[in-house]
Amino acid sequence: MTHLIAVHEHGSSNPLGVDANVDRLPIGPHFLFKDLVTIFAYGALIIGLLSYTPNWLGHGDNYIPANPIVTPASIVPEWYLLPYYAVLRSVPNKLAGVFLILASLLILLILPIVDTHALRGSILRPAYRVCFWSLAAVFYLLFLLGAIHAEAPWTTAGQVLTSLYFLAFTAGFPLAKLLSR
Repeated sequence: MTHLIAVHEHGSSNPLGVDANVDRLPIGPHFLFKDLVTIFAYGALIIGLLSYTPNWLGHGDNYIPANPIVTPASIVPEWYLLPYYAVLRSVPNKLAGVFLILASLLILLILPIVDTHALRGSILRPAYRVCFWSLAAVFYLLFLLGAIHAEAPWTTAGQVLTSLYFLAFTAGFPLAKLLSR
């Protein structure tokens, strides 16, 4: 909600880099109504999911009674932690895996520092678009690998995808900046 207030009070940035106060529109009733419709639509979706299908995003192993003697064969975290679980399993040393999880979250903070191009959007920067969508594909594949058992071909694929994830931030986005000049 604070983001909506900040966007409407200070205006949003233009992806083409044009900064003209003449082209900005006041918040008016139209933008406020549009934002409220979106908020209510998402609220209705969440209420509907929680009311009618509360276990739809859950895992079937949650209904197995706990047994302190037997560890389950497949321990799968929630869906939003699956990529980070794949990163954790791709490293043999678990402490290094925890540091890689922390680094995979903190590396997102360097993207605004690395991307200092005059054009902020990716419409006129095809190299940046390719790097972004390849990073999205790597993250999705890590998402899928997080739910699969840790076996021989999948752990190797997890190591490759983890290195590609970090390579996209350390080499891909700076290279895309150089190519789009």
